[in-house]
Amino acid sequence: MNLDRLVFVTSNEGKRREAEAVLGLELSHKGLDLPEPQTLDVHEVVRSKAAAAFEVIGAPVLVEDTALELLGLGGFPGPLIRWLLASVGPDGICRIVHTFGDPRAVVRCVTCATDGAQVVIGEGVVLGAIAREPRGAGGFGWDSAFIPDDGGGRTYGEMDDDEKNAISHRHKAFVALRDALK
Repeated sequence: MNLDRLVFVTSNEGKRREAEAVLGLELSHKGLDLPEPQTLDVHEVVRSKAAAAFEVIGAPVLVEDTALELLGLGGFPGPLIRWLLASVGPDGICRIVHTFGDPRAVVRCVTCATDGAQVVIGEGVVLGAIAREPRGAGGFGWDSAFIPDDGGGRTYGEMDDDEKNAISHRHKAFVALRDALK
């Protein structure tokens, strides 16, 4: 499989822009509403999404999923972060985490490419914490709430795209996938 021949299945323009910036190439992409297993195992989610996307598109595909694991909540919501974000937003995530007293978080991004026969995985992990309140207008989703350990005390939302892309979970996952495909 070649990265430049994969169809990146995402409806999230922010994720597509980040992936293209990290990989240094324009990805063919398609937005599909794929079924996702309701599990805390992000690897299970991407494998399921990749198989479903390949079935629909009939060509080699690339999918990605991200988990925000809040340590004070035993790793919840993990890959279910989309629903927590839709329900309470970044402000609510900050309030919930600080109510439980442990602001530490792990962000895990897993990419999965498949051509129907071969499955290749890339994973990126960033340790950090949840801010007391959202900070910054950059990025998307919960970026204004997450402070990566190697971000100089700033949230992803306070970084410009190049700064975030240099240290992000998505960067690490796409680099790992690129290296695994070589």
